Amino acid sequence: MHTRTRIGLVMALIGAPLAGARADRLAGSPSSMVHQHDIAMKEEYRFLRTPKDVQALTSAGELVAVTDNENLTLSKVSYPFARPEVRGFVERFAAIYRDSTGTRLVVTSLTRPASTQPANAHKLSVHPAGMAVDLRVPSDSASRAFLERSLLEMERAGVLDVTREHTPAHYHIAVFAEAFTPWAARRDSVVVVEQARVAEAARASAARSAIAPARPPDERGRSVPRFVFGLLALVGMTAPAMYRASRPSIR
Repeated sequence: MHTRTRIGLVMALIGAPLAGARADRLAGSPSSMVHQHDIAMKEEYRFLRTPKDVQALTSAGELVAVTDNENLTLSKVSYPFARPEVRGFVERFAAIYRDSTGTRLVVTSLTRPASTQPANAHKLSVHPAGMAVDLRVPSDSASRAFLERSLLEMERAGVLDVTREHTPAHYHIAVFAEAFTPWAARRDSVVVVEQARVAEAARASAARSAIAPARPPDERGRSVPRFVFGLLALVGMTAPAMYRASRPSIR
């Protein structure tokens, strides 16, 4: 089983998106912004004011680079850096997203210092704290539905907070490091268990194949059922007797 397929299976089993998740839960609220800001303060994150602050925190290792890979692409991201937990979330979710949709996840923004925030940015935005990521809204309806249901389920688990913004269109996601780290560890352990289960099933199947008696093939390469050989043997024994019985007696 392919690694990405296995991850997708695990997520389908233990972190499956809620069926029929309501789109209005993506609308966000003032209380969600307060919640995000409170968590940033609790984690003692520094809110960056200038590009130099971003550079300083990156040099100190508190921010890490986020780069393109086979599952993820960055589009017009001015500061491709984030808290380590945010990068971990993005890379994990990008692998699941591509496995499920066949397309790469598109990141449109990560850390933004206060001096470069857009005019319509919320005053409590956590982009300057490096704990937020913006994702492009997929044009494909199936991919969009998968992304939204998945993010809402993770929000329900307390791993993140997600809002769908409209100007410009994107998903704003604040990742909660204190909740994300144990959540990711639990899923890593389940992946290990699933890998072991799949490997054991493969070994058992190979063992059964090794001890199963091979059936002789017919002239077309197909296996001939046993009863056919019995029938041929019976014909071989009775044919001479039938031939002798059919000949006229010569006395």
